[in-house]
Amino acid sequence: MALKYSNLVRLAPLQVGDLPAHPILPLSEGPRPEVAVFLRSLLDDGCAFLSPSSFSRNFSHVSTKSVADSAAPIEVLTYSIPSSEIAKISWSEGQAVARSKPRAAGVENWIARKSLHQDISGRSAEKPGHASWREFVFGLRDEHSVHESNFTPSLYDARHILDWNDEIKALSTRGEIGTYKEPTMAIYEMCHILPGPLSPRCFPVIVATASVDDNCFVAVTIPVNLGSGVDEAYYTANQNVKDSATSQERKQVVVGVYAAVELVSRNPKKSEIEWIMATASDAKGNLPSWIQKFGVPGQIVKDVGYFLKWIRTIAEEDIPMHV
Repeated sequence: MALKYSNLVRLAPLQVGDLPAHPILPLSEGPRPEVAVFLRSLLDDGCAFLSPSSFSRNFSHVSTKSVADSAAPIEVLTYSIPSSEIAKISWSEGQAVARSKPRAAGVENWIARKSLHQDISGRSAEKPGHASWREFVFGLRDEHSVHESNFTPSLYDARHILDWNDEIKALSTRGEIGTYKEPTMAIYEMCHILPGPLSPRCFPVIVATASVDDNCFVAVTIPVNLGSGVDEAYYTANQNVKDSATSQERKQVVVGVYAAVELVSRNPKKSEIEWIMATASDAKGNLPSWIQKFGVPGQIVKDVGYFLKWIRTIAEEDIPMHV
Protein backbone atom coordinates (compact mmCIF):
# COMPACT_ATOMS: atom_id res chain seq x y z
CA MET A 1 0.00 0.00 0.00
CA ALA A 2 1.33 3.43 -0.92
CA LEU A 3 2.39 5.62 1.97
CA LYS A 4 0.27 8.74 2.51
CA TYR A 5 3.16 11.20 2.72
CA SER A 6 6.54 11.38 1.05
CA ASN A 7 9.50 11.39 3.40
CA LEU A 8 11.55 13.38 0.87
CA VAL A 9 9.23 16.15 -0.36
CA ARG A 10 9.12 17.84 3.02
CA LEU A 11 9.98 21.19 4.54
CA ALA A 12 12.28 19.54 7.09
CA PRO A 13 15.75 19.65 5.46
CA LEU A 14 17.71 16.59 4.50
CA GLN A 15 21.05 16.10 6.19
CA VAL A 16 24.25 15.63 4.21
CA GLY A 17 24.34 11.98 5.28
CA ASP A 18 20.93 11.43 3.67
CA LEU A 19 22.28 12.29 0.20
CA PRO A 20 23.92 10.05 -2.39
CA ALA A 21 27.71 9.93 -2.22
CA HIS A 22 29.67 12.69 -3.96
CA PRO A 23 33.39 13.59 -3.89
CA ILE A 24 32.58 17.00 -2.42
CA LEU A 25 30.46 15.63 0.43
CA PRO A 26 32.08 14.41 3.66
CA LEU A 27 32.24 10.69 4.29
CA SER A 28 29.24 9.22 6.08
CA GLU A 29 29.29 6.67 8.87
CA GLY A 30 26.10 5.07 7.61
CA PRO A 31 25.04 3.83 4.18
CA ARG A 32 24.10 6.41 1.58
CA PRO A 33 21.33 5.95 -0.99
CA GLU A 34 22.24 5.06 -4.55
CA VAL A 35 21.98 7.98 -6.96
CA ALA A 36 19.47 6.24 -9.25
CA VAL A 37 17.18 5.17 -6.41
CA PHE A 38 17.30 8.57 -4.72
CA LEU A 39 16.61 10.50 -7.94
CA ARG A 40 13.76 8.22 -9.03
CA SER A 41 12.17 8.46 -5.59
CA LEU A 42 12.41 12.24 -5.53
CA LEU A 43 10.89 12.58 -9.00
CA ASP A 44 8.21 9.97 -8.28
CA ASP A 45 7.20 11.69 -5.05
CA GLY A 46 7.06 15.09 -6.73
CA CYS A 47 4.85 13.77 -9.52
CA ALA A 48 2.57 12.02 -7.02
CA PHE A 49 2.22 15.18 -4.93
CA LEU A 50 0.87 17.18 -7.88
CA SER A 51 -0.94 14.36 -9.67
CA PRO A 52 -4.50 15.30 -10.69
CA SER A 53 -6.07 13.14 -7.98
CA SER A 54 -3.76 14.33 -5.20
CA PHE A 55 -3.93 17.98 -6.23
CA SER A 56 -7.74 18.08 -6.41
CA ARG A 57 -8.08 16.17 -3.13
CA ASN A 58 -5.63 18.19 -1.05
CA PHE A 59 -5.51 21.75 -2.38
CA SER A 60 -8.36 24.22 -1.85
CA HIS A 61 -9.16 27.19 -4.07
CA VAL A 62 -8.45 30.60 -2.54
CA SER A 63 -8.62 33.11 -5.37
CA THR A 64 -7.94 33.81 -9.02
CA LYS A 65 -5.41 36.51 -9.91
CA SER A 66 -4.09 38.24 -13.00
CA VAL A 67 -0.63 39.69 -13.50
CA ALA A 68 1.15 41.77 -16.11
CA ASP A 69 2.75 39.83 -18.97
CA SER A 70 0.46 36.80 -18.55
CA ALA A 71 -2.70 36.38 -20.60
CA ALA A 72 -3.73 33.44 -18.44
CA PRO A 73 -5.55 33.86 -15.12
CA ILE A 74 -3.75 32.28 -12.17
CA GLU A 75 -5.56 30.21 -9.57
CA VAL A 76 -4.18 30.32 -6.01
CA LEU A 77 -4.71 27.32 -3.73
CA THR A 78 -3.63 26.19 -0.26
CA TYR A 79 -2.98 22.93 1.56
CA SER A 80 -1.98 22.71 5.23
CA ILE A 81 -0.53 19.57 6.78
CA PRO A 82 -0.71 19.75 10.59
CA SER A 83 2.28 18.81 12.70
CA SER A 84 0.32 15.84 14.07
CA GLU A 85 0.25 14.38 10.54
CA ILE A 86 3.91 15.17 9.90
CA ALA A 87 4.74 13.31 13.12
CA LYS A 88 3.18 10.14 11.68
CA ILE A 89 5.47 10.04 8.64
CA SER A 90 7.72 7.02 8.34
CA TRP A 91 11.14 8.52 7.67
CA SER A 92 12.88 5.25 6.87
CA GLU A 93 10.79 2.10 7.34
CA GLY A 94 8.91 1.12 4.20
CA GLN A 95 10.39 3.97 2.18
CA ALA A 96 12.36 3.51 -1.04
CA VAL A 97 14.95 5.93 0.37
CA ALA A 98 15.58 6.14 4.10
CA ARG A 99 16.41 9.48 5.68
CA SER A 100 17.26 10.62 9.17
CA LYS A 101 14.33 11.68 11.34
CA PRO A 102 14.12 15.48 11.57
CA ARG A 103 14.77 16.99 14.97
CA ALA A 104 11.66 19.10 14.58
CA ALA A 105 9.02 18.95 11.88
CA GLY A 106 6.10 21.31 12.32
CA VAL A 107 3.08 22.26 10.26
CA GLU A 108 3.57 22.65 6.51
CA ASN A 109 1.56 25.40 4.84
CA TRP A 110 1.67 24.76 1.10
CA ILE A 111 0.71 27.49 -1.36
CA ALA A 112 0.06 26.56 -4.98
CA ARG A 113 -0.77 28.24 -8.23
CA LYS A 114 -2.20 26.83 -11.44
CA SER A 115 -2.36 28.51 -14.82
CA LEU A 116 -3.36 27.36 -18.30
CA HIS A 117 -1.42 28.82 -21.22
CA GLN A 118 -1.73 28.57 -24.97
CA ASP A 119 1.12 26.78 -26.71
CA ILE A 120 2.19 29.92 -28.57
CA SER A 121 5.58 31.57 -28.88
CA GLY A 122 6.28 34.12 -26.19
CA ARG A 123 7.26 36.52 -28.96
CA SER A 124 3.82 36.39 -30.60
CA ALA A 125 2.54 39.91 -31.29
CA GLU A 126 -0.99 38.69 -32.05
CA LYS A 127 -1.40 36.72 -28.80
CA PRO A 128 1.07 37.97 -26.20
CA GLY A 129 1.30 36.60 -22.68
CA HIS A 130 1.81 32.92 -23.45
CA ALA A 131 4.79 30.65 -24.20
CA SER A 132 5.44 27.63 -26.38
CA TRP A 133 6.21 24.15 -25.10
CA ARG A 134 9.81 24.55 -26.25
CA GLU A 135 10.06 27.73 -24.22
CA PHE A 136 8.61 26.14 -21.10
CA VAL A 137 10.97 23.17 -21.32
CA PHE A 138 13.98 25.41 -21.90
CA GLY A 139 13.06 27.91 -19.20
CA LEU A 140 11.76 25.68 -16.41
CA ARG A 141 13.25 22.22 -16.94
CA ASP A 142 16.68 23.01 -18.39
CA GLU A 143 19.03 24.79 -15.96
CA HIS A 144 16.02 25.22 -13.69
CA SER A 145 17.67 27.11 -10.84
CA VAL A 146 19.89 29.30 -13.03
CA HIS A 147 16.98 30.34 -15.21
CA GLU A 148 14.89 31.04 -12.12
CA SER A 149 17.55 33.52 -11.02
CA ASN A 150 17.44 35.10 -14.49
CA PHE A 151 13.75 35.99 -14.31
CA THR A 152 13.13 36.48 -10.56
CA PRO A 153 14.00 40.05 -9.47
CA SER A 154 14.54 39.19 -5.79
CA LEU A 155 16.81 36.21 -6.53
CA TYR A 156 20.32 37.63 -6.73
CA ASP A 157 22.32 34.40 -6.81
CA ALA A 158 21.78 30.74 -7.66
CA ARG A 159 25.08 29.38 -6.43
CA HIS A 160 25.92 25.94 -7.82
CA ILE A 161 27.49 23.76 -5.13
CA LEU A 162 27.62 20.31 -6.73
CA ASP A 163 25.76 17.97 -9.05
CA TRP A 164 25.53 14.30 -9.93
CA ASN A 165 24.79 14.91 -13.61
CA ASP A 166 27.69 13.00 -15.17
CA GLU A 167 26.77 9.90 -13.17
CA ILE A 168 23.08 10.43 -13.86
CA LYS A 169 23.70 10.67 -17.61
CA ALA A 170 25.50 7.32 -17.54
CA LEU A 171 22.77 5.75 -15.40
CA SER A 172 20.07 7.10 -17.70
CA THR A 173 21.83 5.66 -20.75
CA ARG A 174 21.70 2.25 -19.06
CA GLY A 175 18.00 2.67 -18.26
CA GLU A 176 18.51 2.88 -14.49
CA ILE A 177 16.50 6.10 -14.03
CA GLY A 178 13.35 4.42 -15.31
CA THR A 179 11.36 6.17 -18.01
CA TYR A 180 12.43 9.70 -17.05
CA LYS A 181 14.19 11.66 -19.78
CA GLU A 182 16.93 14.30 -19.43
CA PRO A 183 17.18 13.86 -15.64
CA THR A 184 19.41 16.14 -13.56
CA MET A 185 20.12 16.63 -9.86
CA ALA A 186 22.18 19.33 -8.18
CA ILE A 187 22.60 21.35 -4.99
CA TYR A 188 22.26 25.13 -5.11
CA GLU A 189 22.25 27.97 -2.64
CA MET A 190 19.36 30.22 -3.69
CA CYS A 191 19.75 33.76 -2.33
CA HIS A 192 16.90 36.27 -2.11
CA ILE A 193 16.68 39.94 -1.24
CA LEU A 194 14.04 40.77 1.38
CA PRO A 195 12.43 44.20 1.70
CA GLY A 196 13.48 46.92 4.11
CA PRO A 197 16.08 46.24 6.78
CA LEU A 198 15.65 42.47 6.69
CA SER A 199 18.74 40.39 5.96
CA PRO A 200 18.87 38.45 2.68
CA ARG A 201 17.87 34.80 2.84
CA CYS A 202 19.82 31.84 1.53
CA PHE A 203 18.04 28.57 0.84
CA PRO A 204 20.31 25.53 0.32
CA VAL A 205 18.36 23.06 -1.82
CA ILE A 206 18.70 19.90 -3.84
CA VAL A 207 16.93 20.24 -7.19
CA ALA A 208 15.87 17.34 -9.41
CA THR A 209 14.40 17.81 -12.88
CA ALA A 210 13.29 15.48 -15.66
CA SER A 211 10.76 14.95 -18.41
CA VAL A 212 8.11 12.46 -17.36
CA ASP A 213 7.21 11.90 -21.02
CA ASP A 214 7.08 13.97 -24.20
CA ASN A 215 4.26 16.11 -22.79
CA CYS A 216 5.19 16.56 -19.14
CA PHE A 217 8.16 17.55 -17.01
CA VAL A 218 8.73 18.00 -13.29
CA ALA A 219 11.09 19.99 -11.07
CA VAL A 220 11.41 19.04 -7.40
CA THR A 221 13.22 21.28 -4.91
CA ILE A 222 13.79 20.26 -1.29
CA PRO A 223 15.88 21.82 1.48
CA VAL A 224 19.20 20.40 2.58
CA ASN A 225 21.31 21.28 5.61
CA LEU A 226 24.84 21.73 4.30
CA GLY A 227 26.23 22.27 7.79
CA SER A 228 29.94 22.92 8.21
CA GLY A 229 31.34 19.84 6.48
CA VAL A 230 30.79 20.79 2.83
CA ASP A 231 33.86 22.68 1.62
CA GLU A 232 32.10 24.03 -1.47
CA ALA A 233 29.31 25.65 0.59
CA TYR A 234 29.50 29.39 0.04
CA TYR A 235 26.78 31.48 1.64
CA THR A 236 25.95 28.95 4.35
CA ALA A 237 29.65 28.81 5.27
CA ASN A 238 29.96 32.64 5.25
CA GLN A 239 32.56 32.52 2.45
CA ASN A 240 30.55 35.15 0.61
CA VAL A 241 31.32 37.81 3.22
CA LYS A 242 34.94 38.08 2.11
CA ASP A 243 35.08 36.51 -1.36
CA SER A 244 32.11 37.94 -3.29
CA ALA A 245 32.39 40.50 -6.07
CA THR A 246 29.35 42.65 -5.23
CA SER A 247 28.15 44.34 -2.05
CA GLN A 248 24.86 42.44 -2.21
CA GLU A 249 26.61 39.09 -2.38
CA ARG A 250 28.87 40.05 0.54
CA LYS A 251 25.95 40.61 2.89
CA GLN A 252 25.47 38.22 5.80
CA VAL A 253 22.56 35.88 5.06
CA VAL A 254 19.97 34.13 7.18
CA VAL A 255 19.57 30.49 6.16
CA GLY A 256 15.96 29.51 5.51
CA VAL A 257 14.19 26.45 4.13
CA TYR A 258 11.78 25.90 1.28
CA ALA A 259 10.39 23.02 -0.74
CA ALA A 260 8.71 23.28 -4.12
CA VAL A 261 7.31 21.07 -6.85
CA GLU A 262 6.54 22.23 -10.38
CA LEU A 263 4.65 20.11 -12.88
CA VAL A 264 4.21 21.39 -16.42
CA SER A 265 2.13 19.39 -18.89
CA ARG A 266 1.05 19.88 -22.48
CA ASN A 267 -2.21 18.91 -24.16
CA PRO A 268 -1.22 18.73 -27.85
CA LYS A 269 -4.82 18.34 -29.04
CA LYS A 270 -5.87 21.60 -27.41
CA SER A 271 -2.50 23.36 -27.81
CA GLU A 272 -2.60 24.12 -24.09
CA ILE A 273 0.04 24.01 -21.35
CA GLU A 274 -0.83 23.63 -17.67
CA TRP A 275 1.69 24.98 -15.18
CA ILE A 276 1.29 23.99 -11.53
CA MET A 277 3.66 25.00 -8.77
CA ALA A 278 3.36 24.33 -5.04
CA THR A 279 5.72 25.53 -2.33
CA ALA A 280 6.15 25.56 1.44
CA SER A 281 8.75 27.73 3.13
CA ASP A 282 10.14 29.20 6.32
CA ALA A 283 12.40 32.22 5.87
CA LYS A 284 13.55 31.98 9.52
CA GLY A 285 15.11 34.94 11.29
CA ASN A 286 12.89 37.71 12.63
CA LEU A 287 10.27 37.47 9.90
CA PRO A 288 6.97 36.43 11.57
CA SER A 289 5.25 33.41 10.08
CA TRP A 290 2.02 35.34 9.52
CA ILE A 291 3.84 37.86 7.32
CA GLN A 292 5.43 35.04 5.34
CA LYS A 293 2.06 33.34 4.91
CA PHE A 294 0.57 36.62 3.69
CA GLY A 295 3.36 37.43 1.23
CA VAL A 296 4.05 34.11 -0.50
CA PRO A 297 0.82 33.85 -2.56
CA GLY A 298 1.39 37.22 -4.18
CA GLN A 299 5.00 36.41 -4.95
CA ILE A 300 4.36 33.07 -6.64
CA VAL A 301 1.64 34.65 -8.78
CA LYS A 302 4.06 37.36 -9.93
CA ASP A 303 6.55 34.64 -10.92
CA VAL A 304 4.28 33.63 -13.81
CA GLY A 305 4.54 37.10 -15.31
CA TYR A 306 8.27 37.29 -14.60
CA PHE A 307 8.87 34.05 -16.49
CA LEU A 308 6.75 35.01 -19.48
CA LYS A 309 8.39 38.44 -19.69
CA TRP A 310 11.86 36.86 -19.56
CA ILE A 311 11.28 34.01 -22.00
CA ARG A 312 10.29 36.36 -24.80
CA THR A 313 13.75 37.95 -24.57
CA ILE A 314 15.44 34.63 -25.41
CA ALA A 315 16.35 34.34 -29.07
CA GLU A 316 14.63 31.57 -30.99
CA GLU A 317 17.94 30.04 -32.03
CA ASP A 318 19.02 29.75 -28.38
CA ILE A 319 16.11 27.47 -27.49
CA PRO A 320 16.80 23.81 -28.36
CA MET A 321 14.39 21.70 -30.36
CA HIS A 322 13.26 19.38 -27.56
CA VAL A 323 11.94 15.97 -28.46
